[in-house]
Amino acid sequence: MDVKWITDATSANDSNIFVEKYDDTKYAEFSNGYFALTGQEKGKYKGMEDYISKVYNITLNQHQKNYKKFNDEIEKSFSDGNFYSILPVSVYSEKETIMDLLTSLENENYIKKIYKIKKKCVTGELKTDTASKLMDSIRQGRSLLESAKTANMLSKPLIDFYAASAYAYATIVINSPLHKALDTLKGSHGHTYNHKDGTVEFGGKTPSGTFIDLLFSIYTAQVITGKDNFRYSLMPSLLFIQSHEIKISLIALLSTVPELNNQVLRIPASQRMVYPLNIKTAVEKGKAIYTFEIGDGMDKPSDDSLKLIFGTEKIEEKHGKSVITIPAEKLSGIMPTIYHDVHGNLWYINQLVEGFHLPEICLHFLIISALCNIMRYSPYEWNNILSNKISSDFSLLISKYLRLFELKYPMLVVQQLTEFLPTIKSE
Repeated sequence: MDVKWITDATSANDSNIFVEKYDDTKYAEFSNGYFALTGQEKGKYKGMEDYISKVYNITLNQHQKNYKKFNDEIEKSFSDGNFYSILPVSVYSEKETIMDLLTSLENENYIKKIYKIKKKCVTGELKTDTASKLMDSIRQGRSLLESAKTANMLSKPLIDFYAASAYAYATIVINSPLHKALDTLKGSHGHTYNHKDGTVEFGGKTPSGTFIDLLFSIYTAQVITGKDNFRYSLMPSLLFIQSHEIKISLIALLSTVPELNNQVLRIPASQRMVYPLNIKTAVEKGKAIYTFEIGDGMDKPSDDSLKLIFGTEKIEEKHGKSVITIPAEKLSGIMPTIYHDVHGNLWYINQLVEGFHLPEICLHFLIISALCNIMRYSPYEWNNILSNKISSDFSLLISKYLRLFELKYPMLVVQQLTEFLPTIKSE
């Protein structure tokens, strides 16, 4: 197995489409016109959509309706202003506490409640039958994770991947405006693993499935600083993935895991993708501003990439760090990739593909899937990885990752299925 750095995106024609943009500003204007009608006037139409269709000759197709669903949810999340609450977890009982949190999710009434909280614009209650199936999926995920923790390294990735999939199903139905039941999910994985190149491939013409559904269930990013939290839309990234075929190698994916930063840089094929991030807030001329300090004093991202992601030409350098100041009212228009490590520290992640934001739970889903594919279909290669035949550093990296996955992925699941962000704190 060659450890190679590959990150590639090519435009795709006739790709799988989930959402399609339209003039939502004008459509909203027409919608307001309907709501301004008297009750008698509204009675002439079957509803708002019928009114706009008959009066303005505009009818949204299904993909445009999906786009509207996402936009409605995004706008509602911005207007509500609710954020994850930090949930401190003791360093002395981290694994037990996280598993206890997962166990607490296995309740039909709770699942119905969190479904309504996460989907702010979806009408109707979650059916009891669906809640029961989601509970079974969550319970299966926990059982598989507990089994994986005691499994031999030779078989660990397979069990971990099925655990990740079980939790992904529940995450999709509870969070995505496009899915209301497990029955609507496809049986495919939504990505492929290319054994020849050692790359994960998705987007464009690649059949949709679990990974793509999981990706589309996370349409805003929340940055939790503990004081001045903020969020931004990921819709530009979701539109990008529809029109591009992406392939990323395993070492490139691993290079974006903050907790593995020191170990991954020991691999010759790796690149520096992770940088410490500090966010400060202040008030200037009566307006709130956010200052992003990126880097460790020696290494920092390129100015060109930062200008594109933050939408500003003004990048300063102070003490070896990149410093970017963004007015609070413009935060919704930026699209950096920011991860929280297990201790709640913030990290700026260089985008593997320009214009594509990979949510952290999706990153780990891809990595564990890649390892599972190697284990299942190339057992000889998997044995080479574990027995130091590629390199002792790479073997150690993979072993560390598998142990990290069994701690970090459950924490990310808790984040997606509750209103909390678990962080491990020292006593």
